[in-house]
Amino acid sequence: MKKVVNWFLCIMLLVIATTACSLPTSGDRKGASARDEAEDTNKYNAYIELSNQINGGFYDSIFSIYVNEFGLEQEIYMDDKFDGFSTTPFIPSIIEGAGKTLNFASAEPSYGVTDEKVKELMPIIIDMMNANNDIQSYYTAKTYVDDKFEQGRELHKRFISLFEKYIEVGQQFNEEFAEITYERKYAEAEKLKDADMLIRYHALRIVLGAQEIQEAFYNKGVGDDNILDFDVKEYEGLYQSLTEDIEHYFEYSQDADRRKKEEWATIPVFKMSIEGVKVTATDILRILREQNPEINSDTEGKVTTGGRNAILSSFDRKVSFLVDGYNNSIRITVVD
Repeated sequence: MKKVVNWFLCIMLLVIATTACSLPTSGDRKGASARDEAEDTNKYNAYIELSNQINGGFYDSIFSIYVNEFGLEQEIYMDDKFDGFSTTPFIPSIIEGAGKTLNFASAEPSYGVTDEKVKELMPIIIDMMNANNDIQSYYTAKTYVDDKFEQGRELHKRFISLFEKYIEVGQQFNEEFAEITYERKYAEAEKLKDADMLIRYHALRIVLGAQEIQEAFYNKGVGDDNILDFDVKEYEGLYQSLTEDIEHYFEYSQDADRRKKEEWATIPVFKMSIEGVKVTATDILRILREQNPEINSDTEGKVTTGGRNAILSSFDRKVSFLVDGYNNSIRITVVD
């Protein structure tokens, strides 16, 4: 039986822009101040990317392929019907990029304990990437047929030993970095609001509101199996805040003058992701109010295979899509 892994709370994090990008009409930071801010932003965003990679992103998905196939024990798990294995190799540029992330841990400004965790985590990840590539080569060449899995067992022990460290140190990194991101994402929102960048403000608030819903369920230990245990009144407050920001975002983003002032490009993928989150957030509200855990607009009227209604898992996926859409939106340069 294959083991499915889901190690971290998969909340994708937000990149931030420099002041010049977040607040397009400002420009009062120059010289050393601007360089310091740019260096801080680059480092912060590199750590954001790392967090997203290990929390449901590319690193996590590739590492999980192997564990799902062969298990977590030191001795390799082999299915009786085993007929080969394939995974996705890490190309040199990705491994090089992981090395660059490691370099940020020694760069200014200091992030304290978070830097130390990155210094500990990245060598583990790089070693896992190389082990993953050796595993891919081994199974692609079908060497296991000739050596009766002798090298395969050694590769397995090597990978699982690294994987255990990856989970342990990765969680420690998450906990340390969460303290930094929590402060910054809300401070960024207030800066936008104070500068009358209300499209950008409500776009960010939508993402934060959706993540607040994720965190609320996670912190209460509520998942798809026990969703009815969540307090409906608490959820109504979270839902109201989210939907108000959605309404304000669409209102302000229709104003051409404001879009020009804020240098905002409304990309279709972000609009679609907002709508997707809204639909599933509304389904969750109906589930709690009606005490019916089977409500799901995405599957309504469709033939399904039965099983539980994984509405919170669906919400998590949609929020990750939302974060990607937001991050892509703020990276776009608007030209008059």
